[in-house]
Amino acid sequence: MKARFAFAVSTALALGIVYFVIADRTPDGTECQRSRSPDGRYLAERCLLEWVPGGNSKYVGRLFDGNSGRRLAQHVFDSSTPTILWSDYQGETVLFSVGDGGDDATYISIPPSGWDRLLAVRPRFK
Repeated sequence: MKARFAFAVSTALALGIVYFVIADRTPDGTECQRSRSPDGRYLAERCLLEWVPGGNSKYVGRLFDGNSGRRLAQHVFDSSTPTILWSDYQGETVLFSVGDGGDDATYISIPPSGWDRLLAVRPRFK
């Protein structure tokens, strides 16, 4: 009986760890804005996650394949100056914030890194 209980507890613990590490729990957000890249290959989306009056509100920026709509990358960031800006300065990127310093979370490189692509395919549980 103790062995079954220990197995059940360890299984539940393992599933909980997998859920919190692997699953994407980022909310969809509100007040979403979208922009298609100049060449049409990508679609960027920026959504508000948490409004902070007079401060750095929390946003999520997502990059999608322009043809299939498949999510390629996602970054959560804080910003007082949100935007969507396509840039090719020092490598092609999509910027989600302007003037907030060197925060890597405010832009996504094009094409996205392997790590970004891996994180983008995590299952979503609501």
